[in-house]
Amino acid sequence: MNLAERLEELKRTKSIVRQPKLRRHSLMEKSFELIDTRYARVQAVNPADFEHLYLKLRSLSEEGALADLSLREMRLTASSLFEGNERLAEDQKFLEQYFDAIRPIRSRMILKRLIHSYCVHFDPAHPGIRHIGAFLAEAVSAHDDQWEWNERHRIYKFFTSERAPQELAQSVIDSVTPRVDLAKAGLRGQLWGTGLSTHVFLSSLRAIQDRLETNPTLRDVERAIAWVRNDAGGLFFLANRSNLVETLLWPWIDRDPPLDIRKRIQEFLLDAVNDPRIDRGSWLGTDESARGVMVRWLAQATLEQFLKVVDRVAAAHQWEYRRAFWNAYIEKGWVSNAWVAFGSSGAAVARQIAAESGDNLMKRFASLSGASTDQAVLLLQIGELSIADWSHNGKLRIWRRGNPNSPSFDEPSYVATELRSGSDFDIAHLPPDGWQSRAESYIRRFTGLRLSTIEFMPSRRR
Repeated sequence: MNLAERLEELKRTKSIVRQPKLRRHSLMEKSFELIDTRYARVQAVNPADFEHLYLKLRSLSEEGALADLSLREMRLTASSLFEGNERLAEDQKFLEQYFDAIRPIRSRMILKRLIHSYCVHFDPAHPGIRHIGAFLAEAVSAHDDQWEWNERHRIYKFFTSERAPQELAQSVIDSVTPRVDLAKAGLRGQLWGTGLSTHVFLSSLRAIQDRLETNPTLRDVERAIAWVRNDAGGLFFLANRSNLVETLLWPWIDRDPPLDIRKRIQEFLLDAVNDPRIDRGSWLGTDESARGVMVRWLAQATLEQFLKVVDRVAAAHQWEYRRAFWNAYIEKGWVSNAWVAFGSSGAAVARQIAAESGDNLMKRFASLSGASTDQAVLLLQIGELSIADWSHNGKLRIWRRGNPNSPSFDEPSYVATELRSGSDFDIAHLPPDGWQSRAESYIRRFTGLRLSTIEFMPSRRR
């Protein structure tokens, strides 16, 4: 009778038996995990040791005697294949000799170091990576079937360099915790954020972009963001930030996503990459068309921000026409920059709306002095024209390129005279539906951008 049967018998006799508390994992299992984690960590080879080792490896390779290396030297070699100016991984003859030397030893420690080099320096186009992968596929299969690397290769084609990124990406494509799931596949610790995991990341982004283009969902946006957000709020894969930005924005070059998707992408990119109107440096390397999508969204948001505030501090009889007019330019992607300045009353309203709605974009504005506290100015860049549209009964003013009085964008504060002086064109908004044609004609004259009346008049658009 075993223990379980005895316990069941005691239960039937109604004896009082306290259920024993069994450990979820034995001490032996825990010890094994600690040892495995410790020895899976690969230390960099000391430069002096590498120089000495490199000379020895070259000498023995010429003699065809790499089998004379000590076990320690064979382990160090596995970690040194991509070191130095003349990388050993790029010498196929050397690799073949080295693999012949370590093949009969069947050392897991050597293989683990070789796996580490393969993952860290992974590039599917690199001949050395392909050669190392082919050897590892053979070597891990020669070990016990229960060895995790043998199983990982079987499931994910881990050492088939042309397939591994896609197979691993496919395994986590529906995950919102890709880092956790890839850790189970072996890409953890020092292997996260390096060569192979980066290629898995890029492969996942391509799949997510395809989904956003065909059947966009907020969940897929969150999956893309989950790849790069770390626990401290920073970003992984900083070197590939432009790939992430383009994945999230390219699908919307010719259309806009549902509002919840747009808000989430906009919110994330403002936080993680910054505002492209203010910090162009953070957007360097990003495709200009993708950047244009973000600028278009921010222009739309800035116009709405302007109108939301002005609706509370001024009469709203003109705003329907202004919204239709400027949105016509924004929707065509012709507005390359947009900014807004508020007097103190408008600034207070903007902050209140931000607190009520949780919309942090409402906090992004310039202060305006030298005008009444409830006035506001919408600044737009269309082609080579700088435009300032004032609230209340203020005029619409336009400056051409080269005009020394042309206002700059994205300043933290403005004086009213800066946004009124020396313009090349100005017009009052009276009557509310009588200024648009003249303004459109002037903008078209100096930019070549043409709008039809049906596009900028609200009643006719309906």
